[in-house]
Amino acid sequence: MAGKFFLLAALLAGLIPAAFGQRLTSHDKTFVVNAVQANNYEIQASLLANKYSNNPVYRRYAISLANSQTEQSGQLQSTVADQDPSMRLPTGVSPAEQRQLNALKNSRNVDATFRNQMIASHLATMRIYQTYIVQPDANSELKQMAEELLPKLEQQLEDARNLAPPSQ
Repeated sequence: MAGKFFLLAALLAGLIPAAFGQRLTSHDKTFVVNAVQANNYEIQASLLANKYSNNPVYRRYAISLANSQTEQSGQLQSTVADQDPSMRLPTGVSPAEQRQLNALKNSRNVDATFRNQMIASHLATMRIYQTYIVQPDANSELKQMAEELLPKLEQQLEDARNLAPPSQ
């Protein structure tokens, strides 16, 4: 009887993951917040680039990127919901990313600004994922999702680098 009580107390205290959702550590949550905000930023930047660019190649890339990032956001949301249904994901971007969106919107050369921002953003996002993946205490489900998404991020980076630099 005492063993059952201890097990129940440990479960309620969060020491043992619940069968229908594992509490995420602060490290896991930091990764999730950073990954979600990066996705949100790239979606919003892509929508702005699609709106303000006159270059059909850049507009196609922007639409493709927005669709891909929306799909990745769904994967993140689903994985987090399975692991910690109580976690609320950010719906916006970081203050630094908001400044970048403002710079993109006000840029005289939207294509060049968008290309440069996407290269920098993908490099930063890949570092977030790579750093998380090598953490020994990383949540196994989030780690698996990050490992699956990393090649997509690498391809998106390559696609951004392959955009012909627009003339100034």
